[in-house]
Amino acid sequence: MARSRRPAPRPGGPRGRGRTGVTFVALMVPAGRGMAARPAFEAGPEVPLLKARRGEARMGDLVTARMKGGGCEVVTIHGPMNAAGAAMRALMAHEGIGRGFGSKVREEAEAAARAQAEDDPDRRDLRDQRVITIDPEGAKDHDDAIAVAEEGEGIRLWVHIADVSRYVPAGGAIDREAERRGCSVYLPGTVDPMLPERLSNDICSLRPGEDRKAVTAHMLVMPDGSVTSEGFHRSLIRSDRRLTYPEVDAFLEGDASLGDDVMEHEVRLAMELARRLRARRMRRGALDVVTSEPRFRFDGDRVEGVDMETQTDSHSLIEECMIAANEAVARFLIARKVPALYRVHADPEQMAIEELWNRLEVLGIAVPPLADGVLTSDQRREAAGVAAHAVRLHVERTGQGAAGLPTMVLRALQKAVYRPDETSHSGLASPAYLHFTSPIRRYPDLVVHRALVHALGLGEPAPDAAALPEVGRHSSEREREATDLERRADRMCLAYLLAQSLTGDDWDRPRDGEVTGIGQSGLFITFDQVFDGFLPFRHMRDDHYVPDESDAEVVGEETGRRIRLGDPIRVRVHDAEPLRGRVTLEPAGHAGSRR
Repeated sequence: MARSRRPAPRPGGPRGRGRTGVTFVALMVPAGRGMAARPAFEAGPEVPLLKARRGEARMGDLVTARMKGGGCEVVTIHGPMNAAGAAMRALMAHEGIGRGFGSKVREEAEAAARAQAEDDPDRRDLRDQRVITIDPEGAKDHDDAIAVAEEGEGIRLWVHIADVSRYVPAGGAIDREAERRGCSVYLPGTVDPMLPERLSNDICSLRPGEDRKAVTAHMLVMPDGSVTSEGFHRSLIRSDRRLTYPEVDAFLEGDASLGDDVMEHEVRLAMELARRLRARRMRRGALDVVTSEPRFRFDGDRVEGVDMETQTDSHSLIEECMIAANEAVARFLIARKVPALYRVHADPEQMAIEELWNRLEVLGIAVPPLADGVLTSDQRREAAGVAAHAVRLHVERTGQGAAGLPTMVLRALQKAVYRPDETSHSGLASPAYLHFTSPIRRYPDLVVHRALVHALGLGEPAPDAAALPEVGRHSSEREREATDLERRADRMCLAYLLAQSLTGDDWDRPRDGEVTGIGQSGLFITFDQVFDGFLPFRHMRDDHYVPDESDAEVVGEETGRRIRLGDPIRVRVHDAEPLRGRVTLEPAGHAGSRR
């Protein structure tokens, strides 16, 4: 395994003025009779731009510029600032991603593709098995598929995962680049993949009707959700059909047919299997937190709309199958003492649980008192589950707080990381957990595949135990960076979508919102069920509001009015800055209550 390296540094900004060759992402703005490049995503001076160095760039375009001779020149035109697609490309350039793959990586990918048809010893031919994939609409990389069959009282589950390790040898050019990237980065309308598209969207993607090499975990799920009779092997599969989450949900709700009686039976059987697995997971104390994520629809470079994707039966079906496979592989590798990376989620810390309890008390959400003294890890984990359940009941009973209160619980938890020396996952209440099911888009999964293939005696060398701590640290860091960037991009696209609708009287229209966060200078608001904005205290002129120590409410010093997390609030849009992903609000009526 190659030694992990930090990602390439972000391109420089105009602070490197005079340093020929330094690049930065800029907005084309007027400067006298000409144009200048103003940094688009960071503070910095405008840099003059001679006409001969503009290329085809126009006023208002987002570009990548390169410093040259006291000024700069345009090297890439991303598109007009008022187009969300152009902003996504510019943001990726600013972060130093989205630049494709080098020639050695591409050559290695083509060589792997040419070897696709080669027969492998010890690979089981499962092409006669009924295999399906269930993915989001528009997905291009399909790295997991399932099959199910009744077996006595149990249900046999096969989880087929793309055999990426077959095409990406450890230490090769693709492997080194995948390790550096750590994961794929998904921005609205685009992706910066971990692997070259020749692999991720082609020979490693489990496309329907095409022979594909996979690594398979199979297990028997009993009526009580227990998993027995586990096995693992390399396989050759042929997916029968690609289904989408909306298709499966419509079928399970009785609103549509899949047009295939056998497949419909198998989807129902898979749903029953998932319910068994989930019920057992909940009994052992797993967290149950419901959140939603935006899924954007594009028309060219323009954001056309957004859907808030929540956990549905189809999502749960696939999630439970993947969790079961991940746990099964973890148990197998631990038993054989093969070095691997585990997905470690530590139990919440005592202070975090105490602060969460204080917030719940301020918000009037009923929870039993915490035990006195220092809580054990089991007690802290159980407390997080109690809080999540109490918040869910509160949201269901009051119809308020769905946007922000579950997130409040999640913020009390520690972040999951990749480590080779611990195996437990607090949120799933699992003593042994890792990531095996997405080797196309996560490097730790590829490491796990190599470990599993080695443990099966199929010729793959075991991962280098000495290198794994650094690989895990780097992968965790890259995941955090990708998550932060994806959230930033979501905020930008939401702001673009909002700005497109703000004409005439829309600026003055009152909007229904919910308080989702409290800062030192204002309130974070989700409004119209989709958009996010910030309401500065300086815009709330009816009183002087101060956050209390719990960060769960603010109090008006003169009126005593209290505004809490989860409270409804009426707002108007004061300003929208799509490129910064920033929406500023102002009140459109009173919120909170008097005490």
